[in-house]
Amino acid sequence: MKKVIIITGPTAVGKTKLSIKLAHLLKTEIISGDAYQIYRNMNIGTAKPTMAEREGIIHHLMDIIDPSESYSVADYQTQVRSKIDDLTSRNLIPLIVGGSGLYIDSVIFDYQFNAPSRNQEIESRFSGLDNESLHQHLASLDAEAARNIHPNNRKRVLRAIELADSGYNYHHNKDRTKRLYQALIFFLNDDRTTLYQQINARVDEMMKQGLLEEAEKIFHQPLSIQAAKTMGYQELFPYFKGEITLEEAVDQIKKNTRRYAKRQLTWFRNRDDVIQVMINRENFDETINFVYQKSLSFIKGEKL
Repeated sequence: MKKVIIITGPTAVGKTKLSIKLAHLLKTEIISGDAYQIYRNMNIGTAKPTMAEREGIIHHLMDIIDPSESYSVADYQTQVRSKIDDLTSRNLIPLIVGGSGLYIDSVIFDYQFNAPSRNQEIESRFSGLDNESLHQHLASLDAEAARNIHPNNRKRVLRAIELADSGYNYHHNKDRTKRLYQALIFFLNDDRTTLYQQINARVDEMMKQGLLEEAEKIFHQPLSIQAAKTMGYQELFPYFKGEITLEEAVDQIKKNTRRYAKRQLTWFRNRDDVIQVMINRENFDETINFVYQKSLSFIKGEKL
């Protein structure tokens, strides 16, 4: 089973800084585990490391699509697994870095995703059926899906029928019992008060670096649904429309980022497959050395 090392944790905890140092020590390359750093020209708001900050370390799956293009977890899963194969074939240990728990888990576990939708075709096909009849048809194809979807939720009923016709289950299968890789997962953490202070300070720094100007350019471009919801940008869009003040927009970015950090903490909480690492901001080298030594033991097949 191929080995991968994963550096994750809440936003603003120090994943980028640590991972670049670790990549140097391990002489390897980094695969982004962030759901939004995939977009070109969305740099400041996604906390994408600059070329200087990357210190010559190759980063994969950054700047791969325009904000107008759609992208799914399934797309990410496919591309990362291909990149893992590439790095492994070159005798490099893949280093995945980011805070998107679903994206990371979709790679290392056997997640199965639904087929793409053919909305117009399926709607036309069943346009003559009322909601109750449509739901009964779903029950004949997939009883479990019918039990979980209300008859009046026509959109979900149609989607479930489409999937059943294609031989797919209604839900994608989040199977955490079947691992596809031997993964060493480090979850970087900090005390909540310090973390929130770091988040607030980072948002202020982003504004100084030109987030407002970057977001305004993005605002005037065609955006996919996912890109339009990118934190750090979506909060500024109402400001550009004259609906709120800039101060209110910036405050909302901070609030949403803190909420996001809380969700990240929840995703990896109480998991026995994760090494929890409380970072030492006073002596960050100590944190780096701890992660490095654990990584070496993992690569050598030694007991952690």
